[in-house]
Amino acid sequence: MNAQTLVKVKYSGKLDETGAYTTIGMQTILVLFAGIALWRASNYIFSRKLKERSEKKNFETRYSSQWKNR
Repeated sequence: MNAQTLVKVKYSGKLDETGAYTTIGMQTILVLFAGIALWRASNYIFSRKLKERSEKKNFETRYSSQWKNR
């Protein structure tokens, strides 16, 4: 192929793939933001569960409280 043929193909629209690249780029950015949002949400829920578990005193007895203070 010579330069003239490449220029004709380029400006005829047959070689134009910017739409496909733009779509892939937008999907990549969307997946990245969705992943970060899910990660933040799961961290928030997990830390809230840990806080609730640490506040529960279901198995607190007089013996265990004295044992912990030694």
